[in-house]
Amino acid sequence: MGIEALILGLDGVILETEAAHLDACNEAFARCGLGLRWSLAQLRQASRVWGATNAVAALIDKLGLPVASKEAVQLMQEKNTLFRDIVLARRTELNPACAALMEDALQHGCKLAVVTDMPAQTATTLLDRAFGNAVTNMFSAVVSGADLNGSSDNGPCQLVLRTVGIDAEACIAIDAGAPGLRAAQCAGIWTMAIGPYEKDIARISGADVWCPQWQELRHWIKPGNPAQTGCEPCINFDSLRALRRGRRVNPATFKLAAPVQLAA
Repeated sequence: MGIEALILGLDGVILETEAAHLDACNEAFARCGLGLRWSLAQLRQASRVWGATNAVAALIDKLGLPVASKEAVQLMQEKNTLFRDIVLARRTELNPACAALMEDALQHGCKLAVVTDMPAQTATTLLDRAFGNAVTNMFSAVVSGADLNGSSDNGPCQLVLRTVGIDAEACIAIDAGAPGLRAAQCAGIWTMAIGPYEKDIARISGADVWCPQWQELRHWIKPGNPAQTGCEPCINFDSLRALRRGRRVNPATFKLAAPVQLAA
């Protein structure tokens, strides 16, 4: 069966939001009277387990606070509000490798969908800024504010499958955090983990394949003759289909991505 739809995450997949999440977390810590400041490595460690939107849940868990406690709720609300303000004030980058894959997939007749736990208003605004009036034609389904940690058989990815009208076997989900990958797995969807988290993200989530920052693993490209660091070509639709079928990939089929930014 071919690939009829791609389900994409928003944080770290379609959009480069890592710096904004880091700034929002640290400012939220300060506003809530917490005497700490995360490094990028600490944010990544939290994000790979909890997802970028809910990264502060790692701290809430470490402090032993009930998730419904006043302190925990305040921290989450402060972080989400600050993140929204930060991304709306900045030129958030569209991931060039993802943009190239999306264009390639659409040319092959594949449908695109977004599943994210980012609050709906923030997600909608970012997608509108990224794609303008084309957003409704580009995406067959957008599910925002999703609960990615639930174990329900009626989760966000199942909603996408029903909306698009395809079976799970005809879909691939791509995400940078364990919650999004697990939500797809609950729907029976083949998953690809990306992100600068080494192989831990695939191990934690149980993803079918790990392609760090959209770059194909070297042993898939050419066993015994790995590509040079920083020069690995990025995934395109044909190579994604090859991965799904378990075949090795011809490096000549890849495209190198060029930098892309959202409009002001």
